[in-house]
Amino acid sequence: MNTSTQTQIAGAVRRALAKHPAAWMSCALVLSLGMNTAIAAEASTQELETVVVTGIRHGIEDAIVLKRDSGSIVEAISAEDIGKLPDTSIADSLSRLPGLTSQRAEGRASAISLRGTDPGFTTALLNGREQVSTGDNRSIEFDQYPSELLSSVVVYKTPDAQLVGQGLAGTIDLRTTRPLDMPSRAIVMNVRGEMNSQDDMGADSDEMGYRASFSYIDQFLDNTLGFTFGFAHLESPLAIEGAGTYEPWHANDPAVDGFNYHPEVPLGVYVTNGMKVRSDMGENKRDGAMAAIQWRPSESYETVLDLYYTKRKQTDNARSLEVNLGNYPISGPGFANAIIVDDTVIGGDLLNRVPLARNFLFETEDEIIAAGWNNKWTAGQWTFIADVSYSKAERDERQYETNAQYVAGGTSNIPDSGYFELFRDDMPTLNFDLNYADPNAVRLGPTIYGSGYSKIPHVEDELKSARIDVVREFGGWLKDVAVGANYSDRTKDKLQPEGGLSTIGGGYYQVGAEHLLAPTNLSYANANPTLAWDVAGVLRDYFNPIVYGTPDQPGFSYLVGKNWAVTEEVTTGYLKGNLEHDISSSVTLRGNVGVQVVQTDQSSDALRIENGTPVPYSDGKDYTDVLPAINLAFMMPSEQAVRVGVAKEIARARMDQLKASSEMGYDAATGLPGGSGGNPQLDPWRAYAYDVSYEKYFGTNAYVSLAGFYKDLKTYIYAQTVADYDFSEFLATLPPGYFMPGVTPSPTGRFTQPVNGNGGNLKGLELSLSLTGELFTDALTGFGAILSISQTESSIRIEDPPNNQFTGGNGLGNIPLPGLSETVWNATLYYENSGFSARVATRARSEYIGEVTNFANDRAFKYVKGDQITDAQLGYEFSSGALEGLSILFQVNNITNEPYIAYSVIETRQQDFQQYGRQYLLGLNYRL
Repeated sequence: MNTSTQTQIAGAVRRALAKHPAAWMSCALVLSLGMNTAIAAEASTQELETVVVTGIRHGIEDAIVLKRDSGSIVEAISAEDIGKLPDTSIADSLSRLPGLTSQRAEGRASAISLRGTDPGFTTALLNGREQVSTGDNRSIEFDQYPSELLSSVVVYKTPDAQLVGQGLAGTIDLRTTRPLDMPSRAIVMNVRGEMNSQDDMGADSDEMGYRASFSYIDQFLDNTLGFTFGFAHLESPLAIEGAGTYEPWHANDPAVDGFNYHPEVPLGVYVTNGMKVRSDMGENKRDGAMAAIQWRPSESYETVLDLYYTKRKQTDNARSLEVNLGNYPISGPGFANAIIVDDTVIGGDLLNRVPLARNFLFETEDEIIAAGWNNKWTAGQWTFIADVSYSKAERDERQYETNAQYVAGGTSNIPDSGYFELFRDDMPTLNFDLNYADPNAVRLGPTIYGSGYSKIPHVEDELKSARIDVVREFGGWLKDVAVGANYSDRTKDKLQPEGGLSTIGGGYYQVGAEHLLAPTNLSYANANPTLAWDVAGVLRDYFNPIVYGTPDQPGFSYLVGKNWAVTEEVTTGYLKGNLEHDISSSVTLRGNVGVQVVQTDQSSDALRIENGTPVPYSDGKDYTDVLPAINLAFMMPSEQAVRVGVAKEIARARMDQLKASSEMGYDAATGLPGGSGGNPQLDPWRAYAYDVSYEKYFGTNAYVSLAGFYKDLKTYIYAQTVADYDFSEFLATLPPGYFMPGVTPSPTGRFTQPVNGNGGNLKGLELSLSLTGELFTDALTGFGAILSISQTESSIRIEDPPNNQFTGGNGLGNIPLPGLSETVWNATLYYENSGFSARVATRARSEYIGEVTNFANDRAFKYVKGDQITDAQLGYEFSSGALEGLSILFQVNNITNEPYIAYSVIETRQQDFQQYGRQYLLGLNYRL
């Protein structure tokens, strides 16, 4: 090594050692420590010299290497250090990748949409194995996987024949640490305090929280036995300021609306039947743990046992002021001085309305366990792999709704006057003249919506699988050939007992002092405070014991559609060849060619109505798909690559779409029936996919990429509505006195269920780049930027079920694919030098159709307004002295307190407006 080269390397070492970042990442950047990258080696007599790359740039470089070296078109995230992915939530990190977006739920990024598709089109794996979910769909809730326990994530945008359980849009593989891949023992500890800006909401409003994690990695027996363990604990406040309208918005029409018709409003103008201002306060607790034992006694054998566990409990104390805006319970004009914009009543004076004070208690417990055991034997050119895995998810919910209204002199349904107004980009307003925080006047009891209601849904999802692979190495064009088979058995069950609440003796009760809480502050919506009480306490002292019904009991046949079981047995065989060949002196061909044969046997057990009685019913089908996949990567001079992918893809129907049961009901006031059901005979979505990508790399720390894709969907699933469905058998199950006096029920009505449709396409362009300042000038050393923009469009339209409280639809009509935002962009700017680090990250998406859980606990479509979320963080890491290994971070998430806004067709018909507050974090990370 000559003197000039030594000088250059020494300078690189000094610069690298000056760049010890600090993990100032949001609530999820666990902090940093350095992984060593060898950049120069001398002859056997020379000493090895290394450049140490740590922190932000370490994670970026590892992700770039994963992307560059893959045989398929992928995106990747890599931890900056042990227990430190670049965000507090893995969903936040994923939503910053090109072509990926997240949908917020209660302020958290949870569901992930890939390339403008429904989250159900994307399969999630953990260490290469398909995962169960706690919801009624296949898609997992990514915020249940603590980022501290993951080492990297790979997003496959094109299929790989060896990848089992892949989705139509893509596949997200979450990966945990392999202990023998680490150079030495490591112990990392992290703690961060959290504060939410929305801290004055009333009882149970607590803006403070924290998260802590611990990671341990070690190697034994001359690095042949490795062990890793990680634990992460989270206690995060729930603080939601919200308001909303009743679903669905509808045109004012006396022939349709009945007592909800407003003669004071022009015919055909859209109105809502109600409005509420609601605060949600509580806490989200989560414990996650992972462990892995890796044993490699020789070069020919390796075994790895993975264990993963997470448990989450969320408590939501929701309190609201709510009012029915129809002519109920007092008939007559309800509006005066109505404000009409875009043929929609968005505000005005309220006359003779009967508001309610409502207190809810929602408790949700999720538990997920996953285990996998992988064995790998190598004998010369042959490799044999055997893998078994098991995962199970359970969700238990307890939902309690208690109602109160103003009572004076023993008289209920006291009329009140008020005012409301909706705004496109600001919190709605709702206020009244009477004091609904007065404990002497607001009484629990039989309000216009009854005394209350309760649901206790339970979801259980279990997946068992076994896999065998055989790999044979070759020379020439074929680097190796793999053949294998995977068998999986998955069962998802949902039970949802429900029951009405009634006060003792059917009377009104004043809330005792022992159950009274501080009034709920609704001033953010220009509303007066509302009464708050301990829901569990009043249920115990003022209400009759809750009698939960199941669909096989008299009077509860309307629950038939909410109870079901779906089973899938999937056998996958594959053949794949990996390619590596020098086409010329300057172009190398890499990639893979393969095919999967997937045989699916699906069935569902449930109840259905026969002769007026719920009886057991089973249905299902089996089908086989042949899925070829080709991924070609042409590696060219100057670190350029052109990738091409062609494949056939499938996405099996949602689990709840495959249910054999039907949900039915009658409107007691109009006598009109409605219903919806599943379809166990559904075929999957099927598509032919074409991908192309150009990539230019600048070493391992920068790249530019332009990708295009086209998916030709041959089949898709949509909701079909039958207008004259026969409900006479269900009608026979209703008890006497169900309908209001003078109402004659109709034996026919609308029924909606999923069916297979034909044709459509999905196409898009994705531009992404990751650049460092020193590519341009030494004056920008330490600076960097990651930018991406995606443009996606689809010819596919689906039909939202018509306006009916029993179908779960909002009557949106012909709508785009759920989850599709036409424009998505992300921008991250960072600086890292001499131990200091700073980062500002923004992610944005245009409007889309969101699939959310509505008040009835059913999934419903809503238009969701586009948003832009910006986070920032600062950090410092001590690289010497007594504090060496210690990092400090400060972060602010959701800097602009970006609201979540949902609406019906046009923005003036607002349905939900929620603000989640800014999140501040201050923390320490220490590595031994």
